[in-house]
Amino acid sequence: MVREIFVIGVGGQGALSIGEIILNAANKKNYGASFYPFYGSQMRGGEAGCIVKIDTDGKDILNPTINSPDDFIILNDKYFDKYEKFKNENSKYYRLDETDAEKYKDIDIQKNLNIVILKKYIKGSLLFDDEDIIEAIKMKFRKEEVYSKMIKIYKV
Repeated sequence: MVREIFVIGVGGQGALSIGEIILNAANKKNYGASFYPFYGSQMRGGEAGCIVKIDTDGKDILNPTINSPDDFIILNDKYFDKYEKFKNENSKYYRLDETDAEKYKDIDIQKNLNIVILKKYIKGSLLFDDEDIIEAIKMKFRKEEVYSKMIKIYKV
């Protein structure tokens, strides 16, 4: 099964980190996977996102572009509007809602928004289990003081 994931946000929010974590988890499970980042000329505050394409049968992804994403992971609606036209009737959206604000009230949401939304995506997509993502977080962040904080947020 091929899954097309579109992650969009603003530079500095962690959209690319989400994509890399998903890519790492896919590689660990021997899925075929590709990661295609894009961003504006200004890194912080400008548009930033990525496309992750996964083949759960392990076949190589020969073309990283997507036509109609299965999943949209949205960190910021500011740039999402121009990409929503690519949705299909089965596209799913992952973003924060009112219940998240209460659940994560003790966490600085703005600094850790990507991990909070990543968890929502993992629970909804059923592509990976929590251990896959925890290992992928360790691969992405490498420094124990950083990845241990991210894992703690992920486990909330």
